[in-house]
Order: sequence, then C-alpha cells, then structure tokens
Amino acid sequence: PEDQMRIQAVLPRIVDNCQIFLRELRIEDLRGSGGIYRLREELLSRINAVSPVKVDDVLFKEMLVQ
Repeated sequence: PEDQMRIQAVLPRIVDNCQIFLRELRIEDLRGSGGIYRLREELLSRINAVSPVKVDDVLFKEMLVQ
C-alpha cells in the first residue's frame, strides 16, 4: 500500500513520459513478439527513471494502433 501511494504521487509524470514515447512509435516497431518485448522493456526503463519505487513488469490490458 505504501508503494502504491508513492507511485500514485508520480503517476502523471509516468503517463506523460510513456505517452511521449508511444507517440513516436511506428507500426513496424510493434511487429511480432520481439516488438512487444522491446516496447515493454522501453516502458519499464522510462517508468523506473521517474518512479520512487522499482517497477518489475508492465501489463498490457489493451492496445490500440491507429
């Protein structure tokens, strides 16, 4: 619960940091399982750069590609 509160405090910064990265992606960047793996690793790196708590994994609930 304490970690969750610390994450919530910086959540706007995490979301902004991830959205900037996601806007620059192309469809080719996401192709295949390797694309999703690279996406997950990059998001983890960006989240942990601003998070006061170490995040170990990213869960994709939904992905919309336009």
